[in-house]
Order: sequence, then C-alpha cells, then structure tokens
Amino acid sequence: MSRAKAAEVREKKLELIREQVSSGDLVIREMTKAERATWAKRHAALEAKLTPAERTGRAAHLKERHRRAAHRLGLGK
Repeated sequence: MSRAKAAEVREKKLELIREQVSSGDLVIREMTKAERATWAKRHAALEAKLTPAERTGRAAHLKERHRRAAHRLGLGK
C-alpha cells in the first residue's frame, strides 16, 4: 500500500472514531495505573511463553484481523 493510500485509510478510520465519540457511542479514557500494570504483566507473560514461530503466527493472525476489520469498514483496498 502506498503512503498516500495508507494516510487516506488512516484518516477514514480517525473520522469514524471522531463520529463515534461525538455521538457518544465510543468513550475514550486513559487507563489507570493499575490497568497499565495488569496489561503489562499479561503481555510479558504471554510473550515469554511463545516460541519464535508462535510469535510470527500471532503477528500474521493480527495482521489478517486488522485487514478484515478495515474491509468491513470499507477502508480496505
């Protein structure tokens, strides 16, 4: 994907978020210190258990998940 296309896709996603925030469908708040600590521990524990092959597979799975989400939102290629 070209940088211009990526910027366009990003802007569409941000516009959707802005609309959801303004309508009240989406509330954005900062995580508390306790939440950040909990997630950091979970992430570290998960990463420690994964083999390099599992990390690669997980990265591919997340990339596909994001691609599908973008497609559903009409932001895909």
